[in-house]
Amino acid sequence: MPSKPPYPRKAEIITVEKGLPGQTETWYQLRADHPKPDTLISEHKTQQEAKDSKRRYEDENGD
Repeated sequence: MPSKPPYPRKAEIITVEKGLPGQTETWYQLRADHPKPDTLISEHKTQQEAKDSKRRYEDENGD
């Protein structure tokens, strides 16, 4: 069973390019240091979706 992350949780949004050279798409990854350094939490097609996910992930109250 995974351990519960410490609070306050912190995550970073990382921009990545996916696809073949010249035909890439920009994706946004949410990464955190729990349970291991640089853990991929989620991937999003828009920066706004990634920001919303980051806000929810870091929300200590689970609101």
